[in-house]
Amino acid sequence: MKLRYYLWLIVLLSCKDRYYPDIASTGTGYLVVEGVLNAGEGPTTITLSRTMPLNKSSQPVYESGATVSVEGSDNSTKALIMTSPGVYYNDELGLSPDVQYRVRIQTTDGKEYLSDFVKVKTTPPIDDIGWKQTNDGDVQVYVNTHDPANNTIYYKWDFDETWEIHSAYQSSLIYDPASSEADPYGVRPRIFPQEDVYRCWKYGHSTNILIASSAKLTSDVIYQSTIKSIPAGDEQLSVLYSVLVRQYALDKAAYEFYDLMKKNTESLGTIFDPMPSELRGNIHNTTNPNDIVIGFIAASTVTQKRAFVTSPPGWRFNMYCNTIFIPENRDSTAFYFKGAYIPINNNSRETPPAQGYDASTPFCVDCTTRGGQNQKPSYWP
Repeated sequence: MKLRYYLWLIVLLSCKDRYYPDIASTGTGYLVVEGVLNAGEGPTTITLSRTMPLNKSSQPVYESGATVSVEGSDNSTKALIMTSPGVYYNDELGLSPDVQYRVRIQTTDGKEYLSDFVKVKTTPPIDDIGWKQTNDGDVQVYVNTHDPANNTIYYKWDFDETWEIHSAYQSSLIYDPASSEADPYGVRPRIFPQEDVYRCWKYGHSTNILIASSAKLTSDVIYQSTIKSIPAGDEQLSVLYSVLVRQYALDKAAYEFYDLMKKNTESLGTIFDPMPSELRGNIHNTTNPNDIVIGFIAASTVTQKRAFVTSPPGWRFNMYCNTIFIPENRDSTAFYFKGAYIPINNNSRETPPAQGYDASTPFCVDCTTRGGQNQKPSYWP
């Protein structure tokens, strides 16, 4: 038995070629509906897309041109307007806790989809957002919440994140030969705020399904439910990180849908993971019950909270940058500063004697080349 085990282990570890299974992708083109109806203050966004074959691009196929509306059991109707491909928006639905709601979708191919009526859930506030560091050095951001009335039980979160980044070198000079402020070699001081490329901010949002339940507990308390993991030494915590967390209350049916979806999309890939299951929600084609629709419409108030996380002691984010010396002559500055390097400051070299500039690559000097924006967010300290 041991010999057979080791033979199988050798076979598994020796497989290096990528395997493309010959699978007929029949489950493609199905409508996917994502979103929660915000029953409180603030916007509601519903995203429509289509399923794709496994061997195709990972970019989603969005469903544009649809008509999307929210209908109440009191015969009220509120429209959502498409703001970008597949994204439908209403700045405030003004839903009533005493009314049930559903979503009606009409696509450009003439099909109509309707969700079941759902009750409005009231979401308790987020108690706090904290973080802890694992033995591997990763930082896990978590949320704590509870419902003293023991009515919520099922929770869902999503978030927007912002993090500040710095360049390896702070440049006080810019190559601008057309400027009257430039020296004879085409270099001038950075004057305008938008020319400051040392400090930038980057943005992201949650991509995983974040849910938790207190159904197996004696009280409705969620303690340290992880919503984000930042690898040790990652850029996101090189200076300061912020997360704005939104919390939603779900009913049991919605929670079970998201739980199954999480297992199907995030817990597959090893022999120990569960087998994928058929994923259906509470949305149906009004004329063809066999038409599969993926998604679940829920309605709840939304509570949110922002938190900031500073770099833990010993956080080592490295950019591996170096400087070079550029002599003060027009040929050198034109050659090096037209894209390949950025001047940092004036300098003099003793051996051999020369006047010139310290410089480095845009990646090390200009934080916008790393995907950052150099306009400070209004909520940043």
